[in-house]
Amino acid sequence: MTRKHTAGPWIVANEDNGTYIRSKSRYGGMVASVEAGSQPMRDSDARLIAAAPERLEALKVCQVRIFMLEGSENNEYQTATDAIAKATG
Repeated sequence: MTRKHTAGPWIVANEDNGTYIRSKSRYGGMVASVEAGSQPMRDSDARLIAAAPERLEALKVCQVRIFMLEGSENNEYQTATDAIAKATG
């Protein structure tokens, strides 16, 4: 499957003019800007967003394991499938 998002890992960059999520790839492009809320809230939101690539990969592993152990006819498998679809479009 072709990746549709900026390759991870992503990092949080607190800069003079704002809080950003940047790709840690060799080109280091900006992925997102976090602007709402207080600075502690922006930092928390930025960490959550920056963890997205790793969380998506971990969820895909969990989805496969759930399928292997319990099949696809349970709530956990469907929840994982729905979340993956939401993240990948």
